[in-house]
Amino acid sequence: MNNAVYHLQQLIRLDTSNPPGNEIRAAEYLAGVLAAAGYEPQVLTSAPGRGNVIARYRGDGSRRPLLLYNHLDVVPVEASAWTHDPFGGELDGGYVWGRGALDMKNVVTQQLMVMLRLAAERPALRRDVIFAGCADEEAGGRYGLQWLVTHHRELVDAELGLSESGGMPIYINGQAVFFIQVGEKGNCRLVLRATGAPGHGASPNYRDYAIRHLAVALERLTRRPLPTHLTPTLRTALTTLAPLLGRPAPQTEAEVEALLERLPPFTLQTILTHTTRNSAAPTLLRAGTKINVVPGVAEAELDGRILPGQTCADLMAEVRAAIGDDLPVAIIHRPEHDSTPLEAPSEGALWETLVRNLQKHAPGAVVVPILLAGGTDAKHLQPLRTQTYGFSPMLFPPDFDWRSLVHGHDERIPVSALEWGIEVLYDTVLELCR
Repeated sequence: MNNAVYHLQQLIRLDTSNPPGNEIRAAEYLAGVLAAAGYEPQVLTSAPGRGNVIARYRGDGSRRPLLLYNHLDVVPVEASAWTHDPFGGELDGGYVWGRGALDMKNVVTQQLMVMLRLAAERPALRRDVIFAGCADEEAGGRYGLQWLVTHHRELVDAELGLSESGGMPIYINGQAVFFIQVGEKGNCRLVLRATGAPGHGASPNYRDYAIRHLAVALERLTRRPLPTHLTPTLRTALTTLAPLLGRPAPQTEAEVEALLERLPPFTLQTILTHTTRNSAAPTLLRAGTKINVVPGVAEAELDGRILPGQTCADLMAEVRAAIGDDLPVAIIHRPEHDSTPLEAPSEGALWETLVRNLQKHAPGAVVVPILLAGGTDAKHLQPLRTQTYGFSPMLFPPDFDWRSLVHGHDERIPVSALEWGIEVLYDTVLELCR
């Protein structure tokens, strides 16, 4: 059955919550659908239950392939907080409900429908189109795209890549503004380690107290955001948005900060705030082994993210400037978790193709490049030199707060948005590959 709603429902009903993943269920389902359309899909298991599926539509090979990549895993749910079964895939009120409806079994479905349409219409293309359904993105991609690039490079090697986190609108004064993800921040994990005098809990020395030193450092670090940096993407985005905001495009970091403080749309303010600066969010705390023992060491782990053009050394310097030099607190870098920030150009033929196809289906739309504050599987394609964009188009209505539903309760997608995006994506694939 070549029906997008049907396939999305079936995928949602396959519980691929990560952990443990069990993406093999979705990989085998997709392989069956693709095989019925005439493809020769490969299901590749990186570990028990961790399934990946690859299929290829053949062009003439005169240009390197286009990779449509997605992830089959979803985050866990608190089922009692949902009004619909999170793994029921119910169709109700014009929406398909369930975990993965927005992240990202909707995109899996869109890319699947493009592959099915290619098989049915048999257009002559210069590029191969590769479909890659991957495991484990929600936990870093070790068993998914990272594993495929390492062990089956030839199957996913591509010049261009399209995936999640772009092509959806927000509305500013009634104007649809579509963001296309051109890059993402890199990882730089840090630890703050405070030291002090250990002792008995009955007679603490608060002047040299590790937990106090750490608490003061964290209060200083979280008092205000780290400094603003103007990336090429940000300059283009603000120049494009300035007329809608009724303000001149800011030219300096100070002008950007002033603009962000005055932005009325909460979503836009949030997006730009977290993609204009490095960040170091305290997420894990450790201290002490026994209630009556004052610990001599207290630690906080920081989920550090760096902008394109920035390094871990830059982030560590900004963290040190925030917390000061007057505390016995060391900043420790955990390089095993590092990933390089990404930034593709928001100009040129590829970018213009994405913009043109969005505006073809949404006349009058404004299209803006954006960085992602978090991370996706895109980082695993760096060894292949794949130019990748977040482009999973969906036309959401103005009153649909889709951002709050990603990883949230009652995740759902309007059927109209899903189907609209398939048309945009198919047209885009054809133009990129001819």
